[in-house]
Amino acid sequence: MNLAALLLALAVAGSTVTADLGGYLERSAASEFAGEQVVSCDTPDGDRRSLFEIAQSGGVVAAWVSDDGEAPIVTVGPGSSAVIEGGTVEATLVEGTAMGDDDAYTVGEEIPTTFLGRPALEVAFRRDGTERVRLTIDDATGAVLRTRVYTGAGDLYCDRRLVSFETEGVVLPIEGTAAVDQGVAEPIDPPSELPEAVDGFQLLDTYQLEEGTLSYYSDGFFSVGVVITDRPVLPDDAVPFELAGGHYLRVFGPGTVTVTWMAEAGNMALVGDLPPDLVESVLGGLPAPTRPGFFGRIWNSLFG
Repeated sequence: MNLAALLLALAVAGSTVTADLGGYLERSAASEFAGEQVVSCDTPDGDRRSLFEIAQSGGVVAAWVSDDGEAPIVTVGPGSSAVIEGGTVEATLVEGTAMGDDDAYTVGEEIPTTFLGRPALEVAFRRDGTERVRLTIDDATGAVLRTRVYTGAGDLYCDRRLVSFETEGVVLPIEGTAAVDQGVAEPIDPPSELPEAVDGFQLLDTYQLEEGTLSYYSDGFFSVGVVITDRPVLPDDAVPFELAGGHYLRVFGPGTVTVTWMAEAGNMALVGDLPPDLVESVLGGLPAPTRPGFFGRIWNSLFG
């Protein structure tokens, strides 16, 4: 498992096989379709955008970049996902992972609309009284055609939408089911330093990494992986920021975010699909950064 692979898996899962919100996403996960998907996000560090091919069949979804033969293929199946790159398979989610309780979200009214010339429904989901997610759902298949994610202030954070949509002759680019069945692991006891819940996110499962642990949290829609490892995590193009006096590094991608820091528990990373305000609230409930020390010296050498 590596952070890049986990980010890719979350980028796909964010609009396909996440939690069952009122049954909508469960139906979407069972649909069969293929097309192109655009993801565009307005992050604190600038716009992030991507375009990729996506196909879903037999409960497995695959995503890949069509104009770059070296780009990895991501597959997500029930309870597991994998990144296929250079002829190898690397599992990133594992069997038995549930996606949390969707009771945190209130389902809004179904509003008839059209999308890509097809009859569809728009449904809003509110968390703590604030609209956080708006789905556009295809009438005929139940597939989620568009997912809009909002900040706590009501601003649009990410817009994930299909720009083409086909339901006939759907073929995955690989044998997806066989791919995601490889590398399955059993859950272990979570690290004692991690809370069972933080700001509505429940700790679901923990898995052993080669040099640490990976723990999954969910609030029923958004997902977070929390890594504790012996090795320092210093992602490329990271941006430093402070929160409650602690020093962190972050990288926003299209629909994803990675935050790293050094805590007494070890080198830590948060990898998820959260909007920025939820990133900060979840970080506030996790082990706080320590300084000075190794991470502090790196911080000072890089950022003064």
